[in-house]
Amino acid sequence: MRVSIPQEGSHVKRTLLDTAGPSWLVVLLLLLVVAAGVGAWLYWLRRNNHCTRDHLYTAAAIVGMAGIILIILHAIGRVRVNSYGAMLMCGFIAGAISMVKLGRRRGIPAELVLDLGLIILVGAILGARITYVLITKDAGPLFDLHRIVTEGLGGLSFHGGLIGGFITGGTYIYLTRLNFLRVLDSAAPAIAIGYAITRIGCLLNGCCYGKPAPRWLPWAMNFPDSPDPLVVQVHPTQLYASLMGFAMFGILLWLSRGQSLRRAGRLFMVFMMLEGVERFVMEIFRYQPIDPTQPPAVITLAQLVSILIFLIGIVGFFLLPNNAAVDVTSTSHDREPSTAPAR
Repeated sequence: MRVSIPQEGSHVKRTLLDTAGPSWLVVLLLLLVVAAGVGAWLYWLRRNNHCTRDHLYTAAAIVGMAGIILIILHAIGRVRVNSYGAMLMCGFIAGAISMVKLGRRRGIPAELVLDLGLIILVGAILGARITYVLITKDAGPLFDLHRIVTEGLGGLSFHGGLIGGFITGGTYIYLTRLNFLRVLDSAAPAIAIGYAITRIGCLLNGCCYGKPAPRWLPWAMNFPDSPDPLVVQVHPTQLYASLMGFAMFGILLWLSRGQSLRRAGRLFMVFMMLEGVERFVMEIFRYQPIDPTQPPAVITLAQLVSILIFLIGIVGFFLLPNNAAVDVTSTSHDREPSTAPAR
């Protein structure tokens, strides 16, 4: 059975929600709801003797960001939730939950994990967009505010997002004096599950599809409304990548049990190796526009980067310092540290 995305009404394919923006009354009511929820969370933490100064900073940041977002939506006058953006946020939430769970075994306070996740998200988006513009011909301006509001960010590079998130996250880890390698281990499964869910957004958005598929392939798809119209049946590489992302998440979650490969950082190095293999394979099936003025490439730039990432993972796995992968002072996987590390 062949699956086809209808040609009529591209907004049906790309937009999950399109409605009028909130009035000032709705903005105030929603902001009060957010503040009440955050207040209840702080009250619960205080009753359980877990409330710290960092929790207060996080609560203030949540209320502040909610207020800014609601005011922007009111000013724009329109609320439009794109499919890719929605899946990106779902992936971020799933990754944050995973990172909090794994961080507990490594002595990383949950509130710092949440702050780190937000910082990595911003850095990843910046890095992904900057890299895409640098390596893609006719990619358009780096950031067009009107286009971002009406259509979304546009093209993004996963490798660029990985680099951008690594830089901003690494800076935050240094400033908060967290154990760098243990944070990387906690982030590895989170990145994998976030990647898997975000690729579903690519499918809904009609981008990142594959090369023409054989007629006998039962799961071949049509993407007539994609940014580069392709009406022939192609490989749904978005689903391939998503399935491989879920597989990476399962493997990393399994390896994170017990002593988590004994050395801190090894779990992240396994992720590097898995990601290198995943992206190299995906480039074989992924559609690439052909430039008639250039000779056909034996290997793509993304595949070269994938090989480099794979080699870094192998070398790092064996050369990492012999530091414990988990917090040996922790007596329970579910026990959360009561104090934040010294700043």
